[in-house]
Amino acid sequence: MKENKIPIGDNIRLVRNRLGYSQEYVAGRLGISKQRYRQLENEEQDSITMGRLSEIAAVLETDIETLVSLHKVKFLKTGFQNEDHQVLHQLIQTQQELIIALKGKTSSE
Repeated sequence: MKENKIPIGDNIRLVRNRLGYSQEYVAGRLGISKQRYRQLENEEQDSITMGRLSEIAAVLETDIETLVSLHKVKFLKTGFQNEDHQVLHQLIQTQQELIIALKGKTSSE
């Protein structure tokens, strides 16, 4: 992976694992094969369209910004520690709350 590339596949994998979703589950929700989904998790930013990224974000109950910026969260060690889970959970929770608030705002207009 080149230094200036966003590791979007890694970010997607982190969120999917945090939610406890399997690759099969996400692939099924996206209407693609498990093999194609596995490829998506191994790709960099310029290999995934914004439309596909939006679909993945919806299935993972988050938004594109989280999937793009998650790699910026600094974890203490290569393996997850309890504090790391809390940081990741808080980031996902905040994004979910924003999505719910935005959905409520647009449906009431």
